[in-house]
Order: sequence, then C-alpha cells, then structure tokens
Amino acid sequence: MLDDRGFFGPYQYPLWVLWLVLGLVLLGLVAGWIVFVLRFSARRLPPSARRAAAAAVVDLPSVRLRYLGLIDEVQAASRDGRLGERAVHSRLSLLLRFFVHETAGADTHVMTLADLREADLPRVADAVEQWYPPAFAQQHPGDPEQAAETAREVVRSWS
Repeated sequence: MLDDRGFFGPYQYPLWVLWLVLGLVLLGLVAGWIVFVLRFSARRLPPSARRAAAAAVVDLPSVRLRYLGLIDEVQAASRDGRLGERAVHSRLSLLLRFFVHETAGADTHVMTLADLREADLPRVADAVEQWYPPAFAQQHPGDPEQAAETAREVVRSWS
C-alpha cells in the first residue's frame, strides 16, 4: 500500500474515477461556455451588410430634418452663451457622427479620426478634423458659426 517514498497511488482513493470524470466534464462545460459566448456575442453581419440594412429602413429626409434642427439648437445655445466653443465643437462632432450612424449604419459614434478616414467617410472625417482643435485644445480659437454651417452642409449633402 504505502511504498517506500510515502506516495499513495490514485487507485487507493475511493471513487477516483468518478472525480476524474466530473473534473473533465466541468472543464469541458467551461470551455464550451467560452466558445458559445465568443461565437454568439459577435456581430453576425459584416459592416457593409449592416450599412446596407440600416440604409434600407431609414427615412433620410426626416432624419436629415431632425439633425438640422439639433444643429440649430446647438448654434442657438452658443449664441445665447449657454455653450462654450469647446462644447459646441464636441456636440457638433457627436451629432454628425450619430447622423451618419443612423443613416449609413457605420459605427461612427465610436470611431477616431483615423477610423473615419479608413471607413471611407471623407466629408465626415474632414468636418471632425476641423472641430478637433477647438474641442480638445485648452486655448484654440474656434468659430461656432462656421462649425455649425459645416455640419449643416454635411447633413444636407448626405445621400
């Protein structure tokens, strides 16, 4: 039973096969759960198909009017002094990103400037690039009126 080194082999423990099988089953369940989560939590459609599906169900004229109204609200808040230059540029950037997200299905609301360029959205990238310095710099002169007009132009020309 006890060999000369004091080691007990597994055959001497009761139900060792049962514990081995239960451990392997549990390990298999954990691995299966990880595979299931990774497989079914990923987006199923490629980006081009998501854009096509989103564009097919969007009423572009009504979305365009809604966002033009939101841009007007930001511009009015800027004129009234309720929003500073940094806030105006940041909000216009967000509005434009959400407009493109709603109409084209692209995840522009989470994209950096480099991502916008890679996604082949040159008008959006140019407008956001114009708004970056006033939105992020401590002291950078920005023109809220020009920024709002740029946002309007992108929204109006979007097809």
